[in-house]
Amino acid sequence: MKKLVFLFFLIGAGLTACSYHLQIKGSKQIIDNTAGSSVEMDSLIAPYRREMMREFGLVIGEATTDLVVGRPNSTLGFWLCDALIKKAKDSSFFKNEPVVAFINIGGLRADLPKGAITVGDIYKVMPFDNRMVFLKLSLDKIPEMEAYLKEKGGEPIGGFKLEKGKLVFPDSLAKEKNYFWVVTSDFLANGGDNMFFFNNPLQRLDTNVLFRDFIIEAVKKEKKIAFYPEERINW
Repeated sequence: MKKLVFLFFLIGAGLTACSYHLQIKGSKQIIDNTAGSSVEMDSLIAPYRREMMREFGLVIGEATTDLVVGRPNSTLGFWLCDALIKKAKDSSFFKNEPVVAFINIGGLRADLPKGAITVGDIYKVMPFDNRMVFLKLSLDKIPEMEAYLKEKGGEPIGGFKLEKGKLVFPDSLAKEKNYFWVVTSDFLANGGDNMFFFNNPLQRLDTNVLFRDFIIEAVKKEKKIAFYPEERINW
């Protein structure tokens, strides 16, 4: 994925050069020189642009249902949260730990409609370089999370449900341990989108895994993804 970022940089530089040529209003000599530079830049980035388009057009899986962004219940958000939890549970560290996922609708910028899924589609869904973070929270944080969900009208969650305004765990593991782990993004873990309940966790584990890369790998692994409407959040 670093290669794609590099390609974006080159193409962005090319567009900047073209823009400068169009806006300049100086002497004819300056305009001619700028035009030459623009043509050279276009020539330089052309092969990278073609490579980027090939990579963005690569089909990595298929959505057998529409996965959409929305409130209070988001099929795309719920699918992603469940995939994050599954990934955590596959590790020996979290295998016997209470793990939930809590992200925000604002971080998902596009739907995944039914049909073929390309790398470019995932970049549209998650254009940000947010990384996965695991936070160990005490049960005392639950009321703040409930109030936040009510104020926002819902956010993507997994590993628990909001029933009649109360977060409910599927088992007693969190209650027995008096804590739970939440997987989220570094942006939210740092208090982004006013998620201040993530402040001062019992423990924090940062990773270098980009959310976008995780989604791409999850789609490749599952090949066919689906999520049917579910009332995971209700008041």
